[in-house]
Amino acid sequence: MTEQLVTPTVGWSMAEMQGILFDFNGTLSDDEDLLSDLIRELARDELGVQLSADRYTAVCAGLSDRAIVTLLAAESTRPHASVDELLTELTGRYQREAARVQLISQPARDFVRQAAGLGLALAVVTGAGRQSVLPALRNAGLHELLGTVVAEEDVAAGKPDPEGFLRGAELLGLSAPRQIVVLEDSLPGIAAARAAGMRVLAIAGTHSASELASRCDGVLESLSPSALTRRFGSAAENAVARWSATAR
Repeated sequence: MTEQLVTPTVGWSMAEMQGILFDFNGTLSDDEDLLSDLIRELARDELGVQLSADRYTAVCAGLSDRAIVTLLAAESTRPHASVDELLTELTGRYQREAARVQLISQPARDFVRQAAGLGLALAVVTGAGRQSVLPALRNAGLHELLGTVVAEEDVAAGKPDPEGFLRGAELLGLSAPRQIVVLEDSLPGIAAARAAGMRVLAIAGTHSASELASRCDGVLESLSPSALTRRFGSAAENAVARWSATAR
């Protein structure tokens, strides 16, 4: 599918931005279906809770791993492990899958490299645990470009609370929220970015473009270099070309 900006941005340009904060699951990493499967399996196996795919999307998508597991544990009617133990089990299951397949697509990797080449400050702000995110970034060759990661354990309140995004901006040394663009796929994530006063581009997939359109500054069908090329022109194309040359 040819990527396009479904919702036109009004009154701002990516060229005005100083930094980008990436959500991880379902945005940078094409893994929302995998995460849904793993959490639903964990709920069934460890808690005896039946969680449908539709309910996962409606209730769980975008929340932190801890918030999801805590919610499901509260529904269990049988003895079960602690939330911390369940999170460790979930992390292990995710790591095994992430080691087996590349979850961060080549277009998404090129987007990150292009953005870094343009001098934009970059960070990941996620509700996932750090030990799920860091191996995936290393496997994709993005761990140096995305060295700043705000994970579930780094904040007191997860999305839709803005704490994670505000913390990410602080770590990057960015003090103007309106010059930060957040890339998100979930409704709680979009709400958190809005509450932080930041621009938001949503990635369609977890939710439809029509459902996202009224909540953000624009909707992308996918994360790929054309999103930056459209805003920065040849400078963006040259950035990824420079990266490709030095990576050989």
